[in-house]
Amino acid sequence: MDVISTMNDWLWVGFFGMLAGTALIYLIGSTLKSSEKYHVYLAMIITSIAAIAYYAMANNQGIFMVNGQEVFVARYIDWVLTTPLLLLSLIFLAIPAAKDSGKLRERIGMYSTIIFADIVMVATGLFANLSSDASTKRFWFILSCIALLVVIWQMYGPIKKNAMALGKSAGSLYSKLLTYLMILFFIYPIVWLLGASGYNSINIGAEVSIYAVLDLCAKAVFGVVLVLMIKGVKNVE
Repeated sequence: MDVISTMNDWLWVGFFGMLAGTALIYLIGSTLKSSEKYHVYLAMIITSIAAIAYYAMANNQGIFMVNGQEVFVARYIDWVLTTPLLLLSLIFLAIPAAKDSGKLRERIGMYSTIIFADIVMVATGLFANLSSDASTKRFWFILSCIALLVVIWQMYGPIKKNAMALGKSAGSLYSKLLTYLMILFFIYPIVWLLGASGYNSINIGAEVSIYAVLDLCAKAVFGVVLVLMIKGVKNVE
């Protein structure tokens, strides 16, 4: 099987995997109380956006030749929309609705910092991918990694502190899901470096397949696990 065929097959795997994840999240979350179903809807929005991106890429849309290499712009559009939503899904677990304006302003500040850093992380990754000059590419990549560290600092710092204050169950649920997601977030830049965007140590077929698996784990699997764990906590309560 040639590289292009392998790449296309994995793009379709990403598409159908996201569709299956969306359906499964809906089925599992259908029994949650109405007040908890926003978790389900948010998870379904994430997998639906990813499904759209994978369908586009599988049909050779959102892919452009830049400096002699294929740049999957549709993938970055997916990431810039879905990664902030993934972080928000964790934040909503950790922080209940604010009842006074002071706390609301404080939380908006935290949310804004995290979402801004996340968008910078993805956008600078795209800029690095579009760069032909090695030093410019390196600058954008380093900036993207710094933005990732800001996200991690916020999620493991003030947001986790809020989760732990809600009780043992909420703190444990948040910590497990956060660690799972952050491990995946760390793998993405490694694949970026190994792939065509970086040192070109792996072919495009392998790169696309690894990204597809990572995306399915970070979105479809994460959404299913999130809803299952919320359901389990609510049943225990």
